[in-house]
Amino acid sequence: MSVAILSARGASPRGLLSPVVPMPTSAETESRPPSLSIVIPAFNEAGYIAATLEAVLEAADRYPGKTEIIVVDNNSSDATGEIARSFGVNVVLEPINQIARARNAGARAASGDGLVFLDADTLIAGDILEVVARHLASGRVIGGGAWVEPDTGWFGRLVFKYLVNFLLGFRNLTPGPFLFCERDAFKKVGGFDEELFAAEEFSLARRLKARGRESGKVWKIIRYRKHHRLITSGRKLRRFGGMEMAMRNVHLLWNPHQKLRDKSQCRFWYDTRNRD
Repeated sequence: MSVAILSARGASPRGLLSPVVPMPTSAETESRPPSLSIVIPAFNEAGYIAATLEAVLEAADRYPGKTEIIVVDNNSSDATGEIARSFGVNVVLEPINQIARARNAGARAASGDGLVFLDADTLIAGDILEVVARHLASGRVIGGGAWVEPDTGWFGRLVFKYLVNFLLGFRNLTPGPFLFCERDAFKKVGGFDEELFAAEEFSLARRLKARGRESGKVWKIIRYRKHHRLITSGRKLRRFGGMEMAMRNVHLLWNPHQKLRDKSQCRFWYDTRNRD
């Protein structure tokens, strides 16, 4: 496997850190932003991964702390892995096609203080990494998510940005395209539940929230602001339409504990994942 990219202000974002680094003083340690590991699970994402990595590298370049970018090739049959390697990022292979396993594989390869899980069809822009780091460095936030918007028409964007996001935020729920947390807390709660083939992000958030309550920390949803954006692909909405998407998944409301553990019941999230 290749070495993960580590970038810091004042150095090339694609350069590797020198193996000999002076020991920081206590003041430097306290003022230094937390290092962030950005984990991107990808299954047959050749059509999207390049744009996602370009956006992530740009965001990492403006971040004043260290970052590493890890793409998890979830046994793709297309050129996803090759495209990711061409950007010089760390590419790890998870041979079992399951989102939870792919995310956990990326987390195992990570070395940052904080973990940022990003879908391979989602673009980040602006100062979102700085906002994440500020929350984690405060000592009051164990993790969280962020409002996202789809790359659909203006009406769909408005509905998602100001209705769907608001409702999710009201319940303190975190959708899958973007999630962040302390790496130590992630490890202590056991990471993503590999028995789940969907909704694994909600399971992780629930366990992290419980741990946060024990240590006086909260789960934080970063709301939409003009100085940062998260834009996720609306490919499923374009392919199926809202009604068909709902009909394909409404069955999960009955006995979800069992169905979310059966890949055949979650085929919408795997068989049609990468088709426009």
